Amino acid sequence: MSNLFPAPWHLKGRGLVFLYKFDKTFLNEKANLSAEDKIGFIGGLGAVMLVNYEQSDCGPYHELLFIPGRWNRQGYKRHSISRIYVSSQDSVVNGRINWGIPKDLADFSVLKNADGSETWKVSRQGEVFFEVRIKLGTLALPIHSSLLPLPLMQSLDKKLFLTKLSAKGWAHRAKLLDVTTDGTNFPNIAGQKPLLGLHIDPFRMKFNQATILPGV
Repeated sequence: MSNLFPAPWHLKGRGLVFLYKFDKTFLNEKANLSAEDKIGFIGGLGAVMLVNYEQSDCGPYHELLFIPGRWNRQGYKRHSISRIYVSSQDSVVNGRINWGIPKDLADFSVLKNADGSETWKVSRQGEVFFEVRIKLGTLALPIHSSLLPLPLMQSLDKKLFLTKLSAKGWAHRAKLLDVTTDGTNFPNIAGQKPLLGLHIDPFRMKFNQATILPGV
């Protein structure tokens, strides 16, 4: 049985952020959006993120998420996470309750390669469905969420969750060298080129309490 950890949460760790402008064919055919998901979808800037939360209110865990873009729901235009995996059951339960984030459980492996790159693998029931190799840069610059605010809006269990978050840290460049996904558990992003890749290490983040409205 999972423990409950109400918002706000304070998190520390490091993460990889890849920003995209996904093309329409990809979004229509390969982003794994259902007919219901596509209602109110605007598009715009999207992202793929890999995170190692070394500290959080529910303990340490890893995370993989996909943001295809923005939605317009009940007059609110915000980004939403459509696919997300974490390595902690407590994170799954609390993410859904606190912020309406549709988290699922998966296993994570992070390997440091001899050439300085990293390989991240994400699997379920022993089957790897997401694998990337990433080149990490060394030059670091300070970064703050005020430069790129991404308030979240999640629709889950007939509720609409509106969440503000803040983060700061040190950003390094990151480059995707190899990408393999199964296209089912996670969208096949291999043919999409990131606009920007960042390795943010370290970072501090605050997930505030969500405003919860009746959904559709």
